[in-house]
Amino acid sequence: MNRSNSHIPGWLAFALSVAFVFSSIAVIIFAYLTFQVVIQRPLNPMEGIEVADVDLALEQEGPALAPVLGLGIPTPTLVPTSEPWGGTDRVNLLLMGIDRRPGEAFISRTDSMMIVSVDPVTESISILSVPRDLYVDIPGRGRDRINTAFVYGSGGDNPEGGASLAMQTVAYNLGVPLDHYVMVDFSAVTKGIDLLGGIDVYVPQDLSDPTYPDMDYGFDPLYIPAGTQHLDGELALKYARTRHADNDFGRASRQQQVMLAARNKAISMGVGSLLTKAPAIYRQLENGVKTDLSLDQLIALATTISEIPEENIRNEVLGYGYVSSYRAENGAQVLVLDNAAAAQLIQELFYNNE
Repeated sequence: MNRSNSHIPGWLAFALSVAFVFSSIAVIIFAYLTFQVVIQRPLNPMEGIEVADVDLALEQEGPALAPVLGLGIPTPTLVPTSEPWGGTDRVNLLLMGIDRRPGEAFISRTDSMMIVSVDPVTESISILSVPRDLYVDIPGRGRDRINTAFVYGSGGDNPEGGASLAMQTVAYNLGVPLDHYVMVDFSAVTKGIDLLGGIDVYVPQDLSDPTYPDMDYGFDPLYIPAGTQHLDGELALKYARTRHADNDFGRASRQQQVMLAARNKAISMGVGSLLTKAPAIYRQLENGVKTDLSLDQLIALATTISEIPEENIRNEVLGYGYVSSYRAENGAQVLVLDNAAAAQLIQELFYNNE
């Protein structure tokens, strides 16, 4: 992140934007749908909406190893076509939650993925949760789950390359051009919410999950009673990750609920209160957050987000009515897009000012 052209300390700019960003991808694990629909073939990529000029050269019926050039770079590759965000036009962000536990490397599958579009022109925000098991065409790799694109692109030690391929994959298959990315791990979510003093959420029904996973691949039984609850960082992450009490789409909705609650808490605290917490926020979160947003862009994004009325925020999930269960050629149970239904939703969310 380039700080040479601003007199504002890095931790201050980070603090102004982090309240919305870190909680918006609460690294939730999406699981499989519980219903079966018989179909002949996957329907994605999205038809009728083109955002990338690329020949995927995918003739195989299922996932395949990538062709490799002399330098070891998978081909074909996509080159981002969007210009750096100037702060005045719509910006589309890919927010990715990294399934990274203490002591593990940052490279892991993106078990939570959201597209967040911030539009200063219409003063609106659109949020779309994308299931990790969506079966898509990954440039240079073939057909596979969408959450594998980050791992493929990273090559084992390059998070930026992984983020780039994940953005390209989402853009090609869902028809949404992406400008920037933000990646967050578990620690950034819990610590960030704690530094806000916790959040208040309304729990519509009792949540009981005796097999909730802990951070060492064991179990940490969870119970949250119905009603308005004040959640610290650890409990907020558990609330967003649990799925056994209802279903996967309910879990995706809870991710967004946590995200918006954190945004509201940050705004309610006022700028002065945030400034007192800024150094601590920066120190505790910098190792768990990666982004290609510049310092000036972070400042502009934070300002825009804080000024958008809550009623102008629309959040949706690619769930029932937009995807169907499908058994891939290799026998894996995955999800495929219902193009007709999803195209209309995507048009409303990401092209409503065009």
